[in-house]
Amino acid sequence: MENFRLQRFLMLFLVVLIVSCSNDEKVIPDNLTNEHVAIVHLGAILNDFNDQQSRQSLEDIPDCSEEAPGFAQIVLTYGDEGTSVDIVIEILEDENGLFTVYDEALEIPIPSGETSVSVTLNEFFVWTNVDDEPGEIIWAAPKIGSDFADLVENPLPFTWNLRAGSKTYTNVDVLCFDDRLVNLYGYQFFDIAPKVIYELCFFANYCTNSGRHYTATYSLDIYYGTDANGAPLYTGEIPMTGEDGEFYADPLCLAIPGPQNDEAADEPYLYYVATLIDWEDNYGDANGQSVNGTLSWNEVQDLLNADGETNEYVHIFINCDEGATECGEFEAIPESSFYETIIPENPVDYFEIVTYLDEIIFNFSQGELCAGAEDMANCTNEFNNLIADDGFVISCLPAGCYTFIREQTDGVNQLITTDEELLEFLGNIDSKGDALLLALANDYYWSINDIENGAIKEACSGYELIASKIVSSCAPLQIDRFLLRITPSGQIIILDQEVIEFGENLCI
Repeated sequence: MENFRLQRFLMLFLVVLIVSCSNDEKVIPDNLTNEHVAIVHLGAILNDFNDQQSRQSLEDIPDCSEEAPGFAQIVLTYGDEGTSVDIVIEILEDENGLFTVYDEALEIPIPSGETSVSVTLNEFFVWTNVDDEPGEIIWAAPKIGSDFADLVENPLPFTWNLRAGSKTYTNVDVLCFDDRLVNLYGYQFFDIAPKVIYELCFFANYCTNSGRHYTATYSLDIYYGTDANGAPLYTGEIPMTGEDGEFYADPLCLAIPGPQNDEAADEPYLYYVATLIDWEDNYGDANGQSVNGTLSWNEVQDLLNADGETNEYVHIFINCDEGATECGEFEAIPESSFYETIIPENPVDYFEIVTYLDEIIFNFSQGELCAGAEDMANCTNEFNNLIADDGFVISCLPAGCYTFIREQTDGVNQLITTDEELLEFLGNIDSKGDALLLALANDYYWSINDIENGAIKEACSGYELIASKIVSSCAPLQIDRFLLRITPSGQIIILDQEVIEFGENLCI
């Protein structure tokens, strides 16, 4: 790295400011100073590293820009209530060094009956001047706890008292700035790019080498740029995970900026890396697997739904084959019962699919009940009184009906009420009826004769289904549409997912 050849030149005018009455008069007329306010002026002091060798290697510090300072971006608070000031103002220079011009925003009121007020400087950047507007950041004051904090005498935030009627010149230690290392100064990217931000959400699946899909947990890094050398926006973000009958990971939603540097809408400007994390009770070890990708502004906008408020997810597949197969064609799910095509694993004489709420409100039957029974009336009555206390489908919100199967083989009656018992009953998923009943048992539903919101096809292996699901039932109410793959073994794989209904304060 360069040995700061510019530093000797810069230090000629970045010396400690000596305040005098004549200097005060250059900056602000006397009639603007009174006993009820105090005036703040800040001067940037680029550190001399001759005595810093024991703190940190100079190789860790970015090169200095040859551009001259033009503006200061200042964020401070004052008073007991912590009133905030966030301002970008011009920097001037005289024989004593750099100083910020007078601005009413930095005319700090003194509380009634007091002679001073406490002021805390929280953020400080120095920008270049491009056509009388801030251009790019060349210096920054590092924050306490950051990697660069030990390189300055007074890292931010620092606090001092202003006396009534005074015009105070306070120096701020700054370092040369590189936005690719913004987090090492203790800032986030949004501290230096105060433009409109947007929400971007991620969801991930992990596949074993045998093809089994799992909901994944992962560590997400996002950079402004096209690779990991860009400015870091987020590092080590992890979704909320848990187990509620099945393992789940909430979508990870983060605020991201639009293009900041005039990138074309179809040019990549965001880069992400998702690294799989161990999940012992779910899929086990992560084995260090990760995926990465870029996003353009067009791709970010395409994720916004028609309501202008909700977003589809960036769906990450780790070690998986992505998307729907080319086999088969989707067809709408008809109003006629799909149960007719259900094929039990083992032959049964008769079965009924029953939905129950205080009484039977729906049933579908296949086969012949009590075929060959010596006492037909008693056999029929015994079967009809076979009512489960629970089911593999809970629906009819908010009332809470449930669905179960009762079956009869060789005069023996049996109830099927759990997901495990249903899978055992269906065995190999080898019909559309099998696939749809299994999806229903996992809380998916669909619209009839509406291929956009309810469709099924026979895929290269198993079936693929377009269906919906209530992912949150209260505050917010959220319904998502899914593209599912249902394997012959009964595994349900999420291929795609999007929000189709969202009500922040709604409940079912």
